[in-house]
Amino acid sequence: MKRLIAVLVAFALPAGAACYVALAPFGGGLAPLDALAERIVAALGRSYAVPALLALAVVLALLAALVFKPRRARQSQPELELLAAWTPEPVAPEPEPGTRAANLRRRALPGDYPAPPPAAPAQALPLPAPVILMRKPRERSRDWFGDTTWLGGLPRLGPVPWPRDAGGRALPFAAQIDLAQLHRAAPGSPLPQVGSLAFFLGTGAVVAVPEGAHDFTDPPGDLPPAFDEGGAPFPAVPNRLSRWFFPFWPAEPVALDLPEALRDHRDPLREIAVEEAMATQLERHAAPRDHPFYAAGVGAPVEVLWWHSVIHLADQLHEALEACARPLAVQHAALERKRAELHTLHADPDAADHAQLAADYLAAEVEEMEAQCAELPAMVEALDHFVAGREPWARLTPEEQEVVADILPEVHERFGELVRFHVPGSLAALATLSMRALVSGPPETLAALPDEVLERINQGYRLPPVDQHQMFGLPAGRIARDRHRRDLLLLQLGYDDMMEWCWSEAGRYQFWIGADDAEAGNWSAASLTFESD
Repeated sequence: MKRLIAVLVAFALPAGAACYVALAPFGGGLAPLDALAERIVAALGRSYAVPALLALAVVLALLAALVFKPRRARQSQPELELLAAWTPEPVAPEPEPGTRAANLRRRALPGDYPAPPPAAPAQALPLPAPVILMRKPRERSRDWFGDTTWLGGLPRLGPVPWPRDAGGRALPFAAQIDLAQLHRAAPGSPLPQVGSLAFFLGTGAVVAVPEGAHDFTDPPGDLPPAFDEGGAPFPAVPNRLSRWFFPFWPAEPVALDLPEALRDHRDPLREIAVEEAMATQLERHAAPRDHPFYAAGVGAPVEVLWWHSVIHLADQLHEALEACARPLAVQHAALERKRAELHTLHADPDAADHAQLAADYLAAEVEEMEAQCAELPAMVEALDHFVAGREPWARLTPEEQEVVADILPEVHERFGELVRFHVPGSLAALATLSMRALVSGPPETLAALPDEVLERINQGYRLPPVDQHQMFGLPAGRIARDRHRRDLLLLQLGYDDMMEWCWSEAGRYQFWIGADDAEAGNWSAASLTFESD
C-alpha cells in the first residue's frame, strides 16, 4: 500500500503541473501559479514543457517504485533466525522480499514448479475436500469462551499433560479442534469422530484429548511468551509487552464443496482451478481481505483512544530505555573505525580530509545520542506519571487524546534512533492494538469497543489476509507440493494479525501426518513445517 501511494504521489505532482502548464493562465487567485507556468514555458518552450513534465512524472514514479519496496510485516532478521530455529524440518530457501500476496489467487503459475513424479496407484485416491477454520463473529450476548473449536488462548487438555519439546521446553498452544463438530461440517473427514485434537507450535505436537467437558488447562510456569503485543511472535526474552498465549478466538469448520475431480490436486495444472473454486466459495461465508486490520484509514482521524494504548506506549518507552545502550554502542564502534582509518590516510590529504569530516559527523551523532540516552529517563518518568492509576479500558477525553497526539511526534523527534523500533508512529497504530485486544477479550473489555468497530471487524476480518487456516485439501507452498502426494494436511495456520500470528505475511505453519497414522490415531507421527513464499 505504501508503495502504491508513493508511486501515485510521485506521478501525480509533475503530471498535475503539466496539465496546469498546458491550460494556464487561469487568473484570479491562481495568478502566482500562472507566472510560474510562464517561466517554465519560457525556459523550455511551449512544445517541450508539457512532455518534459510528463516524462519527469514517469521517472519519479519508477524511482518511487524502486525505493518503496514492500516489506514483510514486523519481521526483522532476528525474527527470521528465530523462526528458522523453531522449524522442525528443512524448508525451501527464503526468497528476496516481494509484493504482498493479495489472496488465495496470488499463487505462482503451475509452470513455476516442476511437476511431481507420478504417484503410485495406491496413493492416487482423491484427498478430502478442504475445511476452512473461519473465526466466528464476536457477539456481545454470546458466551465467548464456551465454544469447542477455537484458535489461540489456552487448551482444554483434561488429563493429558502439556507437551514439551526434546529439551523439556513447554510448547506454545495454537488451536483445538472438536472432532465431532468437524465431522458434522465435513462428513468425509478421515479423522476420528470423538474427542478433540490440540495443536502446539515450536517443534510441533498434536495431542489427542479424550471426549468430555474439560476446564481450560493452566499453563506451565515455564511456558515461554507467545508474542510481544504489537510486535513479533516467540520473543527470545520476555519483556513488559510479552503475552504468554495468543488471543482466544472461537472458530467454525467450513467444508468447501469442491468437485471430486478438483480434490486430486496432485496434478499441478489443477492448482489454479482449485484455488479459484476455494476463493469463490469462501466469499459466500465471509468477506475476503488482502490487508491487515487498522483502526483508521490513511489520513482519517482516530475517534477513540483507550488508556490501554497509552500504557502500551509507556511500556514501549521503557523497552527503548533498556535497549538504548545497543544503538549507542553501534555508533561508538563506527566512530572508532573511522578514527582508525584516519591513521592510514596521511599520504592522501584529500582522503584524510574526507575521513576527518566523516569522523566529526559521527562524533556529533554519538554526542547527540548520548544526550538522548541521558534525557530519555525523564520522558519515561513523565509518561509513567501520566498513566499511573488509569483504568486500561477507559477512554481518553478529547483533551487527553490531544496530549498523546503531541507526545508521539515529540518522542520521535527528540529520541530518534532510540525509539524507532519501539514506539508506534501514530495514534492509529496505538488504537489498532487496543481494538485487537478488546474484540477478543472478556465481556468487560468488549463492552468498551464501539458498535461500529465491532461490526467492521465482524464483517471484514474473520479470515486471514493471505493463507487460510485450513484442514485437508490443497496445501500451500513448495514443501506442500512435495508432501501432499503422500501425507494428509492436518492443519495449516497462516499469517493472521487479528490472532497476533505475525510471522511472515506469506508464511504458514503446516501439520502433516500419514493417512495410515491418522486412521490409527498415531498422533505422535505428526510433523510440523514452516515455510514462506
